[in-house]
Amino acid sequence: MTTRRRLLGTLASLPFATTASVLPQAARAQATFPQPGRPIRFVVPFPAGGTSDLRARQVAQRLQLDAGWDVIVDNRAGASGMIGSDLVAKAPADGHTLLLGTVGSMAINPHMFPQQPYSVLRDLQPVTQFSRSVSVLMAHRSLGVSTLAALQAQARGGARLAYASTGNGTIGHMIGEIYKRRSGLDIAHVPYKGTAPAVQDFIGGHVPLLYETPSAVWEHIQAGTAVPLALSSATRMPQMPQVPTFRELGYADMVFDTWQGVLTTRGVSPPVLDVLHRHIAAALRHPDVLRSHEEQVNLVVANSPAEFERYIAEETSHWGQVVRETGVKPT
Repeated sequence: MTTRRRLLGTLASLPFATTASVLPQAARAQATFPQPGRPIRFVVPFPAGGTSDLRARQVAQRLQLDAGWDVIVDNRAGASGMIGSDLVAKAPADGHTLLLGTVGSMAINPHMFPQQPYSVLRDLQPVTQFSRSVSVLMAHRSLGVSTLAALQAQARGGARLAYASTGNGTIGHMIGEIYKRRSGLDIAHVPYKGTAPAVQDFIGGHVPLLYETPSAVWEHIQAGTAVPLALSSATRMPQMPQVPTFRELGYADMVFDTWQGVLTTRGVSPPVLDVLHRHIAAALRHPDVLRSHEEQVNLVVANSPAEFERYIAEETSHWGQVVRETGVKPT
């Protein structure tokens, strides 16, 4: 056998076999996912009709229209998002079960409920972050204030004030308690079971203050019923240029993002994770979705799985410090 023939035989048995095995694997995953006849189950661990549910349904619709996937939104509310999250954590790792995660369920819950039956970054695989937004401190117009300084003057003048949140341990509750500590004001906390009842009582004038995302009360802000006083963002929002941040008003460390994203079960294969990421990111970048987010003071992110995983880890550490400082406990 000649040297040339021996060399060709050696080359044929080495790197080309590796390359040939990897490419068909990715191609096969793209061709067979989702599996024929199997819908994608998109678990929203909160009640139907809330902001998280509406965002999930918006993306599910784009996946159906653009990718041709059969996506079923499954509301599994309860236990501060842990019921639905646990369901996805224990699902088969084939990418057919997705989870809508939020800052509360992913980054705050681990500190509020250290005995939860799953670990976020051990049992769940980040796919991509939907969007980032802010919380805004709002006053009902009947209170007669339009600035944080005016609110503080009322509180120091003896007015009995209270703020609503969507529940104990939620981001609104945390920001409310941090503000009380930083300002030295005595403002009572009124927790509700979700966004809808909190907003309803606030708009009805039963609770004078509310911490929420602008999207949850946007029509009421536009109508003048809800008066925004301060934002939890690092900079002002272009949709609300007249509203200052807490940082501008002297509360340098009161910068808190509120966010949502999609995760699946840990252990899903890299090719399937890639397919999920590409199609969900494309859905988020659709002009209709971008416009909807922009109109309600949300910033679409659509980052990579690795970037979203790092962000969740950073946020979990950040909110751990907040929970320890405030001493907030679940009820």
